[in-house]
This record gives sequence, C-alpha cells and structure tokens, in this order.
Amino acid sequence: MSELINTRSRNVNFRRQLLTNASLLALVGVACAPTGALASSADEDRPTVWIQLGGQLERVDTPQSVFAPAFLGLSPPNVMSPMVNSQRPSRYSNGAEGKVTFLPGGTDWVVSAAIRYGKSQSARHQHYETPGLPTIFGTFNNRVTTRHPIKKGYGDGQTNSRQSDFVLDFEVGKDVGLGMFGAGANSVVSAGMRYAQFTSSSDTTLHARPIYAFGPSVTQGVGKYHQSARFPYFHNYTAVLHSTRNTHAVGPAVSWDASLPVAGSKSGTMIDFDWGLNAAALFGRQRSHTDHRTTSYSLHYNGFAKVTAHSSQATSHDRSKSIFVPNVGGFAAVSLKFPNAKVSLGYRADFFFNATDNGIDTRDAANQSFYGPFATISIGLGG
Repeated sequence: MSELINTRSRNVNFRRQLLTNASLLALVGVACAPTGALASSADEDRPTVWIQLGGQLERVDTPQSVFAPAFLGLSPPNVMSPMVNSQRPSRYSNGAEGKVTFLPGGTDWVVSAAIRYGKSQSARHQHYETPGLPTIFGTFNNRVTTRHPIKKGYGDGQTNSRQSDFVLDFEVGKDVGLGMFGAGANSVVSAGMRYAQFTSSSDTTLHARPIYAFGPSVTQGVGKYHQSARFPYFHNYTAVLHSTRNTHAVGPAVSWDASLPVAGSKSGTMIDFDWGLNAAALFGRQRSHTDHRTTSYSLHYNGFAKVTAHSSQATSHDRSKSIFVPNVGGFAAVSLKFPNAKVSLGYRADFFFNATDNGIDTRDAANQSFYGPFATISIGLGG
C-alpha cells in the first residue's frame, strides 16, 4: 500500500516539475520575444518596402577659371568688370531625388538604392560704357574749326552656362540599434557602391573698346593754307570661349544613418530626429574641352594717313585624366512619421574633392560642393 502511495506521489511531483519547467520556458520565450517569435510577429506588421521621393535646393560652390584674354589687362576697372562678372555661374542647383528601401521581414538587414539629380542654368549679360564726354576741337582748316565727339569706351560680357550632377547609390546595411536611447531608436550601418557624374558647358562672348582717345595735333600745309588735326586712335576687341567638361567616377561607399524618436507614440504618429554621415572613394575619368578665339581691330593715324590693323588668334585644348575623388557628406533632418508614411525636412552637404577640371588653357582641378535644404516624403508598402 505504501509503495502505491509513493508511486502516486512521485507521479504528482513529476507533473509539478513538468509544469514548472514549461512555465519557465514560456517566460523565457516571452522575455526573448523581441528577437524571437514576437519580433517576427511585430516585423510582419511593419512595411517591408519604403519608396521615398523628394527635392532639394542646393548651393553650388565650384571655383571657376575666368576667361581673361590679354585685352582685359588694358581695360580700366569699370570696363573690365562686366566682362568678368558676367562669367559667374549660377550659385544654386535644384533637382529631385528618389530612394527604394527593402527591409526583409524578421531580420535587421536593410537593402537600398537611391538616386539624386540636380541641375542649374544661367544666362548673364552685363554692359558698361564710359559716360558721355564733351566734344573736342578737331580739324583746323583755314581757320574753320570742326568739332569731333569722343566716342565711348565700353566693356560687354555675355555668358550662358549649364551644369548638372547625378549620384547613384546601392547599399546593404544592418540596423545595429541605439540601445542607450531606447527601443524606438535605430542605427543603420551600410556599405555599397556610389556612382557620380558631373557635366557642365558654357559659352562666353566678350566685347571691349578699352581706350578711345585722340593723338597729338598734326599740321599739313604752310602759311594760311594749312590744316591741323587731332586724329583718334582705339582698339576694338572680341573674344569667344566655348567649353564642355565632364567627370564620371565610381567606387566603394559607406554610410551611417540614425533616427531618434523625440515625441509621439510608437504605435501612432511620431516626431523623429534623423542624421547621417557618408563617405566614398571614387575612381574615374575627368575630361575637358575648350576652344577660344580673340580678334582685334585697331585704328590710328600716321600723320594724315589712316592706319588700320586686324588680328585673330584661336586656341583649342582637349584633356583627359584618370582621377581619384574623395567624397564625404552628411545630413540632419526632422521627420513626422506615421505607421506607413514619413515626411522629412532637413539640410544636407556633400563634398567631392578634385572632381572637375575647370581650367581653360591648362588643367585646374576644382572641388564640387553641394549644400542646402531638402524635403522628402516616404510611403511604406507591404507588412
């Protein structure tokens, strides 16, 4: 009888131990749910594809080589100024951007492809001429005086320029989290490839009459039958420049994008602070083609004999060079985030070093710098 009681008692204890162990396993499973089954359930509710569209207005700082024919050095500052200032390219570029991000369900991996395009165009025309000057005594012929007006010196510059930039990114990353800021924060470290292209072209035309003056008085004849005169002398100049430049480069890239919730509910509307850094090492080819022509017409007098001269000089250059372009950038933004949508406003900067050849007769490597505000809207699909 005691053996039967002992057997039943052992069976009861075994069942209790079994239930206790099962309960402990269930508690452990709940505790580990964010990286286990419950996480998978939560991941199923989040979008697996994000489509982002936006636009940007960026300041473009690219040093430009000034087309300066020799006659600019003969021009007074007021005459030279319009010929130089008209060559200034547009300071702002506007464009569009797009990005597709894929988040495989149940993982922390992130796959993205992004494109950014910007362009600018400017047409500048500046003109200056010397103020109206009084007439001077000119020809004296048998005591008959003829007045000659002094013509005006002038400087005129006209430039049409166009430029565009194109950046394509493909990256694979992993969300490593920002544990110190709470569960809602995320931090994605990515690596991939970046392709960058920069193109520009410009047409410049300069006209100048830097000096218009009269020479010393000369006399012809004797006695009362003579004539005296002061004759003008001047140079007219015209210079034309056409240039096209382009750079294509590709290479490995890394980035870090992070987001920190600052207000709202995780299950509803939230306000996030987003930021990121990026770097790339790009290898490619830089090309430049320039051709320019300068013509001049001069007039002066040798005694009473009129002397004119014409000259023309043309030059053309084609350059191509393999280059290395370091690239660094970053952004900061504030986002209004919904479960399946996101609107962001921010500021971004991107710097490409030695990216273009802006020289005319010789190579002149220049940086491409872009910085300014941007706005995007994102839509989440799937989940």
